Amino acid sequence: MERDTETCVGTARGDAATRRGTVAIGATAVHAWLVDLDTPGAVDRACLDASERARAASYLRPQDGAGFATSRAALREVLSRYLGGEPGRLVIRSGPRGQPRLAGDGPRFSLTRSGRLALVAVALGPVGADLERLEPRPGLADVAAARFAARETACIAAGCGGSSERSFYRHWTAKEAYLKATGLGLAGLRDTELVCGSSAIWFAGRPVAGWSLSAAQIGPRYLAAVVGRQPVTSWRWLSPGRPATR
Repeated sequence: MERDTETCVGTARGDAATRRGTVAIGATAVHAWLVDLDTPGAVDRACLDASERARAASYLRPQDGAGFATSRAALREVLSRYLGGEPGRLVIRSGPRGQPRLAGDGPRFSLTRSGRLALVAVALGPVGADLERLEPRPGLADVAAARFAARETACIAAGCGGSSERSFYRHWTAKEAYLKATGLGLAGLRDTELVCGSSAIWFAGRPVAGWSLSAAQIGPRYLAAVVGRQPVTSWRWLSPGRPATR
């Protein structure tokens, strides 16, 4: 992975006017779509299938179920921009690790959400995305010590990303996006290392080749990372509502 600068995504407005089936993506492109889950009417949850509705209803806290439902409806709307047709007609299955995937041909994608924001990364090849809301949480240093490489822990302790929370999540989002893209899952978390001060990722003590990390600050309160065969070529908001910066 080459050294890269972090993208800042702030007040850019979305593509609500983009018609379904009119977005093209090439082999060297990776698209990142952002969704403010609090924007009224951003997506229509009526497009969800029975299994998605049941999962949304299974959450103990209604706001968590609503966040899941809105993010899955947003995923369907994003995919319809590429495939055409009604979002509710798309068939989405669960992969071996529970991640959603299209049944049949279509682009690859990765969905993540945190707080009141969701992110969908789309590519023709493998892709992984992670998103975290920056907020103080107890025990982050203990998590880093237990789950991160020693060099990463030292980098975070030195404040590589500014604040202690931002430093932790800078590494966490990059690692999780890589593990999603490769299909390794969280079992590979400790073996995955973001080299301090760069976008280089190492796995099991060696640099990885053929992957590109794109990191972004989304407003003042969110960090995002996308890993694919190519860097992210566009960041856009799905709807014209306010960016989710809370």
